[in-house]
Amino acid sequence: MRRYGFLKHSLVDYPGEVCSVVFMPGCNFHCAYCHNKNLLASVHREGVFLKDIVSYLKDAGRRFVTGVCITGGEPTLYPETLSYLVSLFKEMNLKVKLDTNGSHPDQIRLLADRIDYFAMDLKTVPGRYVELVNEGKDTIGTTIEESIQLLLSMPICRYEFRTTLSWQYVDEDVIDTLGKYMHRDTYWYLQKCRLENVKMDAKDVVAEYERMSRCYQIAKHYTQHAHLRE
Repeated sequence: MRRYGFLKHSLVDYPGEVCSVVFMPGCNFHCAYCHNKNLLASVHREGVFLKDIVSYLKDAGRRFVTGVCITGGEPTLYPETLSYLVSLFKEMNLKVKLDTNGSHPDQIRLLADRIDYFAMDLKTVPGRYVELVNEGKDTIGTTIEESIQLLLSMPICRYEFRTTLSWQYVDEDVIDTLGKYMHRDTYWYLQKCRLENVKMDAKDVVAEYERMSRCYQIAKHYTQHAHLRE
């Protein structure tokens, strides 16, 4: 029986909603800055069964929970399970958000009418995704572009893009290239990359924030809803 990571209550994982977060372990990317790289082992040790998640969400209204964020790992790696979870949570009258790396546009297309909100990570320009993916290197750039276009075809209120400012994969030119995909009203969040066991002196901190600010200014040129997350 499958186990999941489960956060009962979050104010930051679903814009405008108080949500619970369901973590589906396993990912097809190997991003150097990933904070969930130990998710599989953690869920194996401490994960909860779906029946316990359902039991908690049955009282969602009393707990002021209005939505569920399904995240990972990468949830679209498990299409049957993902589809079942979406249907289950919708039947409980909860809004559903999906976090995805965009590697399975077929799942975005299939679930478009059932998921209320999508958040897609833009890790770098599509042509450099070969540095991140474990398989399908020949087609990953086209795949990512397809997922971007699928989200851009939706109403603005139903999706966002997120870019972690990891200088291994991102610089000002990358932000400029990604910005060309955006609509003027697209929500695009640039977020600080936090690496474990990396200490910076005051000079490094200043340089980091100056570089982040330059990326943010470029992003603002393309969309009025560019935001910088600390």
